[in-house]
Amino acid sequence: MPMAISPLAIVLLSYSRTHSYGISGAVAATYAFAAAFAGPRWARLADRKGQRFAITRGLPMHVVGLLLIVILISIKAPRFTWFIAVLIAGLFSVQTGSLVRRRWHHVLSDQRELVHSAWSFESLLDEVVYIIGPVLATVLCTQVAPTAGLLASIIFVSSGAVLLTSQTTTEPPVNTAEEQANRERVMRIPAINSITIVFFLMGGFFGSVELVTVAFCTERGFRPLSGALLAIWSLASALAAIVNGAIKFKSTPAKRFILFLAALTVLSTALLFATTLWQLTLALFISGFCIAPLLIAALTVVEKEVPDSQITEGIALVTMGFPIGSAVAASVSGRVLDLTSAHQAFLVPWIFIALALMSLAPRFRTWRRLLTKS
Repeated sequence: MPMAISPLAIVLLSYSRTHSYGISGAVAATYAFAAAFAGPRWARLADRKGQRFAITRGLPMHVVGLLLIVILISIKAPRFTWFIAVLIAGLFSVQTGSLVRRRWHHVLSDQRELVHSAWSFESLLDEVVYIIGPVLATVLCTQVAPTAGLLASIIFVSSGAVLLTSQTTTEPPVNTAEEQANRERVMRIPAINSITIVFFLMGGFFGSVELVTVAFCTERGFRPLSGALLAIWSLASALAAIVNGAIKFKSTPAKRFILFLAALTVLSTALLFATTLWQLTLALFISGFCIAPLLIAALTVVEKEVPDSQITEGIALVTMGFPIGSAVAASVSGRVLDLTSAHQAFLVPWIFIALALMSLAPRFRTWRRLLTKS
């Protein structure tokens, strides 16, 4: 839940004090950059020392950082202190998504054919979180108090970490000395490198859609509905995750990844023509159907390309692109929104997703190989 609440809550809290999307986007971008930088390092630590070890080392300082954000922005402290606070929160943010998927991979080690369904289930839960999270963050920040969203995030991240670390029977074993000695640089694997770039640009797509949607609703006097629109976007993806998990695909994960990425690019053009809330709702709903299947296919490629002992790091590394891209998009979209209308600003996310598709071209040989690999 915190992954869906915190970024939007930071934007809404900052905007309540500055009334500038540019500054709010920059604060949220700093948080995202820090989390993306630290994510693979926490994942590597989890592989080496255990997931419980990594979580218990990162969580306390992450909570401290979130509390500092709430306090410093609330008392209108100098803005440079806001950036220090979000840096602390981001650098100590442990990506539990990669940890949980690694647990599924470990638990189903003797039934690998079920990993696809398990990861589809995880994607479904992610989408449920993204259905509830933006709505909850918007309602809390606009109807209760600007700080309420981040306070709720603190409660969720603390309780979730306690529940996860208590599940000792599903925790994967730490890497052996031999596995440590034979580790390779995951980022040097061509497919991982390519997917990381795609996820970076997709993060830009997601982050800019989120911010521009909030601005779109605000311009029309329906700001509290922005969370509902983003929830509808996630609902479509959640429905797609259910269908995806029930299908036994004969095509390769790489082929599905490319097809869903192309479909998302085409369907997202509808955002450019939306001028009313109903039109935007329909555009978001239609494009949302491609998201979960696209992410599941990409992570399945990662699973097949990365050694078992480095899956946590591999997943964390490629998903690192999301917050970095979202951070860049938040800053760019914020500046564009300060200069023009939200309707025109939807060009920003479309450019990001189009570039994601185009980025596959330089790795043509890699993807041609993966298209025929079972």
